[in-house]
Amino acid sequence: MTLRVLGVVDLHWSGKRPPRLPDPSGFDLVLLAGDLTNFLGPDHARRIVEPLQDSGVPVLAVCGNCDQPPVEDYFREIDIDLDRRARVIDGVRFIGLSGGLPFGDLPYERTEEDYERVAAEAFDNAATVEGRPTILVSHQPPFGTACDLARGQHVGSKSLRAAVERHQPDLVFSGHIHESTGAGRLDGSGDDRAVGDADANRLGLPVCTWPAFAAATTWLASKAASLRPWRCTLS
Repeated sequence: MTLRVLGVVDLHWSGKRPPRLPDPSGFDLVLLAGDLTNFLGPDHARRIVEPLQDSGVPVLAVCGNCDQPPVEDYFREIDIDLDRRARVIDGVRFIGLSGGLPFGDLPYERTEEDYERVAAEAFDNAATVEGRPTILVSHQPPFGTACDLARGQHVGSKSLRAAVERHQPDLVFSGHIHESTGAGRLDGSGDDRAVGDADANRLGLPVCTWPAFAAATTWLASKAASLRPWRCTLS
């Protein structure tokens, strides 16, 4: 069985024009991975979320560092929030983390100590529900991959990296670093099981991030125990 997931990240909508959104038709789930707006609140986030929900496709969401924290309350109010939670959609387990590392006093920031704590909480919650594969949706990417390079330097979260290595989710879906997009594995392998790219060392864990403003990604995520069926196409 296949779960078709539409991933949307880093729209950074200014609110000045109607938001340009992908068509969720034909998908089984929409994942919103943060920075839906540029420093705006729930009223603007609603104008992105509601058209997607009106399609009838389930939506799950985390906030990015440029989303106002009250957006998280809005997500909870309409029961699509994923931050520190575990939810199962059609047998696939999703967990989430909002925010981003400190970067110029932005609205929704978490320190490395925060990420160590909230990642532990998220994976503890994941252990209470059955589902496979497990997908971590985190606006902030882990440290040391092709997905966290900014001006040639790795700027991902080391605490999140440690949590991924410890708990080994099947996939990490991230955004945040606009100039760094990729697909591969934390062990650096490039075979067709990969969804993400990385120059890091030892674990065969996929990490992925998508181009800012592309906003449309198709995952064909098989429920098989093997990662062999994972595929990703950008549209």
